[in-house]
Amino acid sequence: MKEIVIKHHEVVGALPKDFTYQDSTLTIPKHIHYQDPIKITLEDDNNEDLKIVVQESTSIKIILEVSGKDESENSYKISLTAKPNSQVKYLLVSELSSKKALLEHIFIAERDAKLDLIGGFISDVIHAKMDVMLKGEGSEVKMRAVAVSSDDNNQTIDVHITHQAPNTFGDMTNIGIANKRGKIVLNGVEKIEKGMKNANAFQTLKGIITSDTSIVEVNPILLIDEYDVKAGHGATIGKIEEDVLYYLKSRGLSQQEAEKLIINGFLRPVIDEIDDESLKERFTHIVNSRI
Repeated sequence: MKEIVIKHHEVVGALPKDFTYQDSTLTIPKHIHYQDPIKITLEDDNNEDLKIVVQESTSIKIILEVSGKDESENSYKISLTAKPNSQVKYLLVSELSSKKALLEHIFIAERDAKLDLIGGFISDVIHAKMDVMLKGEGSEVKMRAVAVSSDDNNQTIDVHITHQAPNTFGDMTNIGIANKRGKIVLNGVEKIEKGMKNANAFQTLKGIITSDTSIVEVNPILLIDEYDVKAGHGATIGKIEEDVLYYLKSRGLSQQEAEKLIINGFLRPVIDEIDDESLKERFTHIVNSRI
């Protein structure tokens, strides 16, 4: 796996072959299928502004790690443009100690581009915005976001998908898991603009609370200005089902072990995508310490 480290708006070390970085824009060349993922780390860079452009007909997996131990206010603005016929799998891992962090993401999918977006949020206090614009006909996005909060962690995750072309597909699944005094707000908004025929919009929001003092709020919203479409949404909030816990405890697990096993099952779509072993180990450790 190739790694790119960006610190103080500069690349540390050499870029992969034919990649360019200029004016805070990382450009990935066209007509290439990358077998190995590219890991990008924003290292203790407050107020970072990064643009990623994946050129046409390129297939790539990108792991973006946003981490920082600074507890002061943090602000990040990141955009990714998928050019025509490109395929991008994108994993975001956010681990910020800031007591006031803003993380803004903008994704643009052009004609026949396909985005597979995964977000794992284990920051202390964060407002994360992930806006996806399906601008080209035939573009698609699959969005999965998981947030885990405990103690006094407070995370708000806004996911917006806007269909701005016909024959587009959008599907989001967002999960919030809160323990102790943790709080999570999941907002899922999907909009189909007028004239965008044959668009498909689906969303699922799920909140899991493991204590009486934790809070998860879910808000699924569909905004549809066109008739010739398919759309649906659903939302649930609650504790882990008692019969499932009973079954696992009957097999010798404690209450806490059973809860961790179930919750780690929800997290597998994120954990399995982390190719960096040290990052995977750290992410898993933090998640399990919170639940």
